Amino acid sequence: MNSSINRQLIIIAPTCPPGVCGVSDHAYKTALALGKYYGSVKIGVEYFPSLIPDTPLPITTAYWHQLLDQLKKSNIPADVLLNYTPTSYARSGFPLKLLSALKKLKKASANNHLFVFIHETWDGSSNLKMHHRLRNLFIKNTIKQISEIADGITVVTNEQKQKIEAITFKPKIRLSLVGANILPFDKAYGLNSTRTPGDWLIFGLAHTRLWTLQQHLNLIKELQSKGVIKRIYAIGPKDNTFSDQEQALANSKFGPGFLIQMGTLVPEEVSKMMLNAEAALVGQTADSLRKSGTFAALSAHAVPVICEAPITLDEPPGYAIIRPDELRGNTELISSTEGEKRRQLLHQWFWLTRSWEAIALDMHTWIRAN
Repeated sequence: MNSSINRQLIIIAPTCPPGVCGVSDHAYKTALALGKYYGSVKIGVEYFPSLIPDTPLPITTAYWHQLLDQLKKSNIPADVLLNYTPTSYARSGFPLKLLSALKKLKKASANNHLFVFIHETWDGSSNLKMHHRLRNLFIKNTIKQISEIADGITVVTNEQKQKIEAITFKPKIRLSLVGANILPFDKAYGLNSTRTPGDWLIFGLAHTRLWTLQQHLNLIKELQSKGVIKRIYAIGPKDNTFSDQEQALANSKFGPGFLIQMGTLVPEEVSKMMLNAEAALVGQTADSLRKSGTFAALSAHAVPVICEAPITLDEPPGYAIIRPDELRGNTELISSTEGEKRRQLLHQWFWLTRSWEAIALDMHTWIRAN
């Protein structure tokens, strides 16, 4: 492949700032970081947010079909990076217009290359309703068609990799990196901030927080009785069924006032709470930690993470995570020299491998190799 600086990059995403969408945020921040590798970078969106940004975005942004149409008249070769989720470009799971446009893109010039970042796949549950089963068929068909024309496909978990490899003929589906949408103003803040003993966090959507609370129920009870945990701050959406269940469960098991639901906060406020927290509880599987922006954000802020993950886990590093049984055996682990070492390792892991600069370099290296 020719030097990327002589190429243009178009990143396709569901929306753009100030719209709220995890996939789009990831696409936008990757686009900013990839700017130094290309002659020009543009973002093509499916829809624009209803809110108007306070200042114009530093990257040219238009509807994806407009940018792909412009490519037909351009003499500058392009790399197109599609950020795909099953229903972002068609509620049915079958984005016919997008598929058609991508096929025309490839036919227009052999110098145009298509790369696909699949953030989510289909629901593999066996007890789905008929319309969900039908949509799954559409999603699988879409991924098959994309794989036939893509120069490269990347995903974020081993489960996704295996599912896609089972339905396509691509010899290699790549594992990609996921960053954090919430970062401290300065990376050193995580290691230098003053933390409040006893103030812990659970961060994420309401159903995820509820599952985390249920998973760590016995541990929390033990640590509460010993005065290790005084309060848990729940950060994320509330005023729905799951958040009601979360609050009710906490009140019944730990007493009123122990779990404080903060609701959805702006990134700066979330960052401030992460810099203040003594530790955070995470209820995800080892595989899902790899794609977790929440886990990445906690690592960026050097928050000690309590999670049931194997010590042998290499990505993210299992040796830097505190397991519940370890904390049961030593309630002072977090404040010990060993605890300090682990949060430093977690912090180091993030800034070396998951900063937007590191992600952009990783993405660019992959694109150039195909």
